Amino acid sequence: MKVREANIEDWNKLENFYKRIYRENHPLHKKEFWLWQYGDKNQGRSFICLNDTEEIVGHVGANFGNNIAWIINVYLDIECRGKGVLRKLYDLARLYYPLAATAANEAGLGLYRNMGWIRYYDLVRYVKVNPKIKNPITENVCLPIDVNSNSISHKESHYLNQPKLNGVKVGDSTGVAQLEIGGLRLVDLNDEPSDLEKKAWKLGFLWIDYITSWNDLKIKGLEKNNWVLDYYSVVPWRLNPIEKGYFCDITFLSEKPLDSKFLVHRSFSDHGRIGSI
Repeated sequence: MKVREANIEDWNKLENFYKRIYRENHPLHKKEFWLWQYGDKNQGRSFICLNDTEEIVGHVGANFGNNIAWIINVYLDIECRGKGVLRKLYDLARLYYPLAATAANEAGLGLYRNMGWIRYYDLVRYVKVNPKIKNPITENVCLPIDVNSNSISHKESHYLNQPKLNGVKVGDSTGVAQLEIGGLRLVDLNDEPSDLEKKAWKLGFLWIDYITSWNDLKIKGLEKNNWVLDYYSVVPWRLNPIEKGYFCDITFLSEKPLDSKFLVHRSFSDHGRIGSI
């Protein structure tokens, strides 16, 4: 088996691998998405393990943000495991930047614990529901809406140029309009929460969410304006399809110590991928 960096000439092999290991309609089944995620060396890279017949049997992705290589899309076939393949793939990513990750399941946490990584506070997701909704239950909040998003369209960042993403700017804040479920999902919060809310409700959004690190001081303003952690809200984390009662449970880890004031941005890892989680 050999490991190396992937390129677009590997697409047919990559597509076969992704379709074999990931659920139907996963974003990585599309070449356009792969190019967005891994086609630009300034934004991310894909690393693969190939067997003796040149089939891909292992993969590690790295999304670059704030001079960190955020590890995503990790999968090894059984034949690869216990042979040091993952270490070699991580070594390739480490050539770009120090490593970190967000992990949303026990398997991921167990992996990084075994590797001796540092675990930080969990990420937090705050939600605000439009107060005009008289009976704020999931069925009344996560509904299709008709918002003229062309007037607020905003694509001035790599993240907001993600294929099929409806990037918008409301006031000085940026986000993603998920009109099929009524939401404005913030990427950058640059307004006073009350001002942002007024603009969002006027446009017709039914709810807003914001995910960040526990140590983000902007949270104080959200709490003052009655935003709540998502497990107190009726808007679940997984919305495609809607999974009632499923809330944000994502841990932030790094291989080497980071500054105590370090903040995890929605764009750093695939925890913030809009439309698939």
